[in-house]
Amino acid sequence: MKVMIRALVLCCLAGFTSMAFAERLEVFRWQANSSSPEGLVQGMMAAAKIHEKYGAAVGIYRLDVGSAGYPTFDYVLRWDSGEDWAKTKESNFNEEWQAFWAQASQSPSGTMLMSLEGLNWNDSAKAADFANDGPYRVYVWQPNPGKSAAVYAAFTEAAKMHAAMGAKVNIYQEGVGGTGKVHYVLTFDDWAGMADFGDKVSASEEFRFLQAAFADAATPIGSVQGEPLYYTGR
Repeated sequence: MKVMIRALVLCCLAGFTSMAFAERLEVFRWQANSSSPEGLVQGMMAAAKIHEKYGAAVGIYRLDVGSAGYPTFDYVLRWDSGEDWAKTKESNFNEEWQAFWAQASQSPSGTMLMSLEGLNWNDSAKAADFANDGPYRVYVWQPNPGKSAAVYAAFTEAAKMHAAMGAKVNIYQEGVGGTGKVHYVLTFDDWAGMADFGDKVSASEEFRFLQAAFADAATPIGSVQGEPLYYTGR
């Protein structure tokens, strides 16, 4: 548990990206050690209060479709600037976190499956923009060799189409912890909105034409679906 908590608090200390994006995030995927995830969620909630104190916006998300085994959650930190990011990092070893580690290590509750940094393609996105999001789907793609420009063009055009159909779209390039994949995120107000969107996509000849035109640009890696349990300011 101590290793789990330290990984949660350290938040990918591996490096700072020089890319200029308005909103950046770090995602930590955790699987509960039992079929009862209450301990893991409680630990995340306690960690969120500390992270918020030191400059991060925090989201906790429950995965359903696309996850496996025991209940799985994403713990997501967001920032609007490098200054906010640095403020959070500089708190990693203070007395408040040390006390948190000491308490949390007494009762192991989860295992971290992966962590990575995401850089938003939308330079106007802010961390607070995600406070009222509902259920979501994430599609992960690996750009094929020499096709990065085509992927950018295709995903940018797809985002316009999907927004017109009722989805909120954010596209992230992997940074530290990733391997260059692109995460295409669709968010909705509620499950009914997601269902309505699915019907519109299925009926769209324009979107099918776009898919066919750029079929060789990227390879699908996987997808997940989930819903928020908590977000800063919500």
